[in-house]
Formats: sequence, structure tokens, C-alpha cells
Amino acid sequence: MKLYPVWLSSSLHHVREFFWPLIDIPVEEDEPNTNEEAEPEFLITDINLKQAFAVNQKISESEDSRRASIESKATSLISAIGISSSVVVAASTLTMNSNENLLAIRVVICISFVLIIYTIRTVWFAISALERRGYHVTTYSDINLGGDENEYQRALIKKMAEHTIKNQDIINLKVNSLVLAQEYYKRAIIVIFLYALFVLIYCLFIKAEKQEEANNPKYHYAGCRFSTDTKLIPESTESNFTDLSIKNKL
Repeated sequence: MKLYPVWLSSSLHHVREFFWPLIDIPVEEDEPNTNEEAEPEFLITDINLKQAFAVNQKISESEDSRRASIESKATSLISAIGISSSVVVAASTLTMNSNENLLAIRVVICISFVLIIYTIRTVWFAISALERRGYHVTTYSDINLGGDENEYQRALIKKMAEHTIKNQDIINLKVNSLVLAQEYYKRAIIVIFLYALFVLIYCLFIKAEKQEEANNPKYHYAGCRFSTDTKLIPESTESNFTDLSIKNKL
């Protein structure tokens, strides 16, 4: 029984995916599976054995190349922690040197916190893509086979195909980790942009306005007013001076 309408569930999914992306793994219904998967029938004829062996070898090499490419991209994403650290240091400097605008400090702290979370997730999945896993490779026992040329090639093709299929599942896990690392890296870049935009607005408008008010004081304090020579003149004294000058004129 569905608790939410389809449109609401879809909207919540998109919102969650925007802020916190995950790999959606389809849930398969649990069915009793007592029989193991039947081995696929070998349909390659003797005439095509050499060609099939060459194609199988290319597939195996392409999977190895795909794994190397994934690990290379994951390594480059680990450097994201350096960018995040620089922004956090800048934010810390801003908060330490400014005690005037508490709202600005809170916004900077919140942005820095979100950036750290996204950076940690990026590095986490990048390291997950670099984890050592159990790969299947062709060993001496796989090639130490008997039989004539056709039988030998047929058996060797089967062994190599089995290793490639098993390695594909492991490489796909690496792909999932790399995809998530890239998604969180994108969101970290968006947060950095928001941080830069906030600093720009703060420096151009908020801080500039406060600096202008500090240079041109127009405030009263404790019954006194600020004069241009930065001395406090009581308002009552000023009014007395004004009254005396009027009387003298009369």
C-alpha cells in the first residue's frame, strides 16, 4: 500500500536527489532460486574459434582499460579536499576578524559546513572507487589445458569469458562510486559559488554601507550628539549657548 501519491513521491525523490544523490538499486522480488544459473551453451564453431578468441581478448583488455580510467578519475577527485580546505580557512578568517554582523558569520559557517559535508562524501566515494577488490585474472592453471588446438581454444575462451563477466560486476561497483563522487563534487562547486556570491554581496553592499555610516556619524548617544571633530557635546549645553546668543542680540 502506497502512503503517498505518485506525484508527491516523485517530487520528494527529485528533491532528495538534488541535495543528497544516491544510486537507486532496483529491488527484486525474493523468489526461491534453488537451481544455479545454467552455463550458456557454447555455440562458436571451430572455424570461428580464432576470431572469437581475438574478440574475447579485446573485451578483456577494454575492461582493464575501463577500470584504469575509473581509478584515474577517482584520484583526481580526491584533490577536492584541498579546495574545500581553502574555502573553510577563508571563512574562518572572516569570522575571526569580524564581530559586527552576526548574521553574516552564521551564513558563512552554514555554507562552510555544507561544503565540508559534500567534500567528505566526494572523497569517500572516490576512495571507494580506488579500493582494492578481488579481480579475476587468467593464471597458469587456466592455460594449462589438454586437447587439440580447437579444444584448447574453446576451453581458454570459456575461462577468459568467465573472468571478464565476474570482473564486470566489480568494475560496475567502481563506476557507481565514481558517479556518486562526481555528483557530490558538482554540489560542492555550487556551494563554493554561493559562498563567493555571498562574499561579493557582503563586501559591495553590507560592509560598504557600514563603512560609509562609520565615516559619516549621525547618531545621538546618552543625550549628546557627535560633532565633526569627534567630541561629544551635550544637547542641553548647545541649547543654552543658543539662548545666550539670542539674548545678547536683543
